[in-house]
Amino acid sequence: MCQTMEKVYPCGRNTGLMIAGYVLLAAGIILLFVCIPGWVWLALLGVLLMAAGTLLLKLSHVWR
Repeated sequence: MCQTMEKVYPCGRNTGLMIAGYVLLAAGIILLFVCIPGWVWLALLGVLLMAAGTLLLKLSHVWR
């Protein structure tokens, strides 16, 4: 099964590429948290809290 798709999806795992991928993901997440100002995070938190409150009200059948 691996032979037909070997050119597109290699069967072996390349751990060097996996480690490099994880390092790049971590660096991107760290830069995202460092570079975005605090008021943006608070605004996102407010939106998430409103969405959670709306979901809870819908689940409790207050809003039909």
